[in-house]
Amino acid sequence: MRKLNIFIIILTCGLMLTSCDDFLDVRPDSQKVESDLFSTPQGFEDAIYGVYGSMQVTSLYGKELSWGLADILSQDLKQNVTSSLALARYEYDSDDELKSRFDALWKAAYTSIGYANNVLKNLEDKDKSSLPLYNLYKGEMLAVRAMLHFDLLRFFCATDETKQGIPYVTKYAMDTNDFKKVGEVYDLILKDLDEAEELLKDDEKTIVFPRNNSNYYKFQNYRETHCNYYAVLALKARVYWMRGNLAKAGEYAAKVIDSKKFPLVEPSDIKDVFAGRLSPNETIWGLYSTSFQKTSKDYLYEQQSFKSYDPYFDGTGATHLLPFEGLYKLDVDAISQDYRYSNWFKLGKGYARCIKIVDTYSIEGEQTSEWEERIEGINLLHISEMYLIASEAFLNSDYKRALSYFNEETTSRGLSPLAEGATLTKERIFNEYHKEMFGEGQVWFNMKRTYRDIQSNLDNKVITGSEELYVVPIPQDEFNYRN
Repeated sequence: MRKLNIFIIILTCGLMLTSCDDFLDVRPDSQKVESDLFSTPQGFEDAIYGVYGSMQVTSLYGKELSWGLADILSQDLKQNVTSSLALARYEYDSDDELKSRFDALWKAAYTSIGYANNVLKNLEDKDKSSLPLYNLYKGEMLAVRAMLHFDLLRFFCATDETKQGIPYVTKYAMDTNDFKKVGEVYDLILKDLDEAEELLKDDEKTIVFPRNNSNYYKFQNYRETHCNYYAVLALKARVYWMRGNLAKAGEYAAKVIDSKKFPLVEPSDIKDVFAGRLSPNETIWGLYSTSFQKTSKDYLYEQQSFKSYDPYFDGTGATHLLPFEGLYKLDVDAISQDYRYSNWFKLGKGYARCIKIVDTYSIEGEQTSEWEERIEGINLLHISEMYLIASEAFLNSDYKRALSYFNEETTSRGLSPLAEGATLTKERIFNEYHKEMFGEGQVWFNMKRTYRDIQSNLDNKVITGSEELYVVPIPQDEFNYRN
């Protein structure tokens, strides 16, 4: 526990603009350090920033949970290293480096959960009157805890709610937590999110569009960098959608959309909506990160034979079942121009890059003062996904509404509204989701919801979807530790 306390303090120093000299003078009495940290509102806020900082590491949302693992699994990106080739063939136990990547993800997620639980533990003992923003502190940390458990659950577990899930950790302690069933974990995730939703209701008036970050105490500014009220609603939509409860998924997605606080951008702005910075329009929640630009530049922008993550394409004479060029041609009429295809990918002689989430403006020295004012970071939840979840959710119960959501999202990307006589289907929505969420680590989970057959671009064959294929094994170290 002493190491955890010290790590929070040091990590926080890297994220703050003020001097860290006092924090670095760490005394051996960890309880004294902790009591100092949580003695003031500023201390709680520093610790919360530390939690968010821990989530941007490459083992989590800084790479692996954003695109590093999931987009190889979905056959959208390829990397010519042994662990990634084994991953793309779903040979989860065949490569030690791949198992190490799974292990690092598992440990990093539970480490961040531990940090959030430490904040929550210290909030339990505080007089609420001494913390004017108590509800925000607690609501954000409950939601972060829920999201991290949710991403572990859908990565490492089956969709069958009677099967083994994961431990749901709610205490900051060295205890061993029992494994729960998948359904039990979902219930605990939603319990935390329900409480967070109630605690964060002040965000309904704090978050406006256009954004205003000058009228509030600093912790209430730039709410898109916090797990805010609308992020909780969006996360609940994603959780219910993954769980198969479309009625609830549609309800929560519609709440975010109907708030009108996250408008879709115009097609001409597609190039920079997710390019290493948080969109002032579409980002519901993103992690502030100054390191993500380097990671995306190293792996997605620059070409290195045994490092780059590249989209499958047929420009070198190779043929694939669903290269990215083929994906963006699906369901498109002759007069439409999909701005994502022309702006999110870079084609060269014999190569292709996915630059959707890369800050090319800064890399290529073209950034403007307006661009520099945008917050550097990792987009975790954005409004376009809510339109597509809502479209699927209402497809059978309110077709007109579903079609409206679908057309709003697609026209913002440069496509024509669905032509009269054409029918909106789940397959069309799936294809659009694939295009929109390419490079963000979400397509794999949409496939997993139904154990969809996989079009393997690596081996040019269709692989029958199954539980065995879609369930990544929990790291063996977890069980060794318990033994």
